[in-house]
Amino acid sequence: MRHVARVQALAVLVLLSSCGGGGYSGGTNPQNASPGGIWNGMDSDSTLSVTGIIDESGHMRFMRADGIQYVGTVVTSGNSISANFDGYMPFGSSFSDGSTHETGMLSGTISARVSITASTQSTTDKGAVSKGTLTLSFNPLYNQASSLAAIAGNYVEAGSSTAVSIDANGAFFSQDASTGCVVNGNATIINASYNAYAVQATYASCTGSAAVLNGITFTGLATLDTSVTPMQLVAGVTGIGGGVTYAVVYTLTHQ
Repeated sequence: MRHVARVQALAVLVLLSSCGGGGYSGGTNPQNASPGGIWNGMDSDSTLSVTGIIDESGHMRFMRADGIQYVGTVVTSGNSISANFDGYMPFGSSFSDGSTHETGMLSGTISARVSITASTQSTTDKGAVSKGTLTLSFNPLYNQASSLAAIAGNYVEAGSSTAVSIDANGAFFSQDASTGCVVNGNATIINASYNAYAVQATYASCTGSAAVLNGITFTGLATLDTSVTPMQLVAGVTGIGGGVTYAVVYTLTHQ
């Protein structure tokens, strides 16, 4: 998992919100569309790609290609979707006005298991405002069943030689030689029918600039990408230490 010395290269992220069954009741009144899915698309404001995970309860973690992570809870009403979110820059980076955090909202339409189109507006802590459109398509990988057996194994963190092991119970361990960071955590099943996992990781023994992570427990969402060979486990997590929220994206390649 990406450790702090490299957090600059990590995506700062993203996910989750309320749900409902798709379809119509009695042929007239639409039920709330389920927001669950792995979502891929583009943010018009930055013209950068976005990858998101939303579980069946609406917890959301979106990761943009420049490393910003968006975290919130989406709510659906019929085929309308809305969310308030927080945006976090990667550790060591900032927005153009020097802020490292922003708040925002999105609103638009959702076609369950098909697409999301939403307008977005966000404001940094120093007042810079951004507006755009988020256009996302559903990734059918979400429909793969999740299990601890599916993710168990040995991995290497992308961009480093850090080894990560995940056992049959979902417990994982890694140690980054460059920062000294030791990470212990676990992955759990949210809903066995869908390819989304809850993850938790606690940092210890970090040195240098990474020492600010010591004792912080990160939580978030993960998904297993079997569309690539070897497969990858991708997770977006956030944790709070000293009143500051840190965001990290783990990209782990199976060995």
